[in-house]
Amino acid sequence: MKAKILLALLLLPCLLLAQYDYGFDFAKTGSGGLQFLKIGVGARESAMGEAVAGDVKDVNAVFWNPAGLAYATRYQASFSHNTWLVNSRQMAAAVAIPLKTFTVALSALSFAIDDFEETTVTSPEGTGRMVSAGDLMVGLSAARMFTDKLSIGGQVKYVREKLDDYSINNLLFDIGALYYTGFRSLRLAFSLQHFGPDMELVDQEYRTPLLFRINATDELYKSEEMAWTLGAELVHPTDNVEIVNIGTELQLHQLLFLRAGYRFNTDEGKLACGFGLVTPAMAGVNLRLDYSFVQSERVFDDIHRFTAGFTF
Repeated sequence: MKAKILLALLLLPCLLLAQYDYGFDFAKTGSGGLQFLKIGVGARESAMGEAVAGDVKDVNAVFWNPAGLAYATRYQASFSHNTWLVNSRQMAAAVAIPLKTFTVALSALSFAIDDFEETTVTSPEGTGRMVSAGDLMVGLSAARMFTDKLSIGGQVKYVREKLDDYSINNLLFDIGALYYTGFRSLRLAFSLQHFGPDMELVDQEYRTPLLFRINATDELYKSEEMAWTLGAELVHPTDNVEIVNIGTELQLHQLLFLRAGYRFNTDEGKLACGFGLVTPAMAGVNLRLDYSFVQSERVFDDIHRFTAGFTF
């Protein structure tokens, strides 16, 4: 039975990805719509170079690999803020609710930029008319443990992208699995994100920004006082080249977390680092505060993310 489940999970992303053209050329870069979905959510995850599909086992799993949500056995809430490029910002929130045999979560993600002045061919310096733009995602996730080593999760999400008077709406799906191999603490994970129908805006068709992640994560050292985790992840977007992410986390006394990561084969946001603090339980509530710094490779400002998480 376990072998059949694993085989099905391995074949499913292959069948879904088969409909896409694997031939890559630079003209396809960013050619899909809903590009805001490809911006990583969460300070911990970005500080580890986004190599987290096998190591995000809380409510934030809804943004990376919904299978990790199965490990949220207590009520959890998370709120993230990201100062992105060129006066833009990303905000996210998620709540996990453990039930008898599985865990569900509600999530929301928004991406906004400051209003900007319209320009045209005849008025390249601006027409005086201000233009607004923004993106929104609302998701419902569920995950459960199928065995003591295998968890599977999925998500359905409504997405909306707006530019001035134009907008597109779509319904997308995520699926993921997380499997402990039994060797040390090694786990393997995959997730397929943003799968859904093509979209059309102003008579032009756009594909969804489909992402396939495969991850291997292990604790290189673990004791009561300290744990050292290392993860590696391959990310295949259908509208760009493959990216390899490496990330590590050092946990000290389950109170202080030091993190670093690096993303290979990408033009922006390669080097990352950060830290996290967990407070002792107060009135049955644990608070975790995370921060990450991602170095900008070009003329843009460096990227700062903040996340506050609650377990109760």
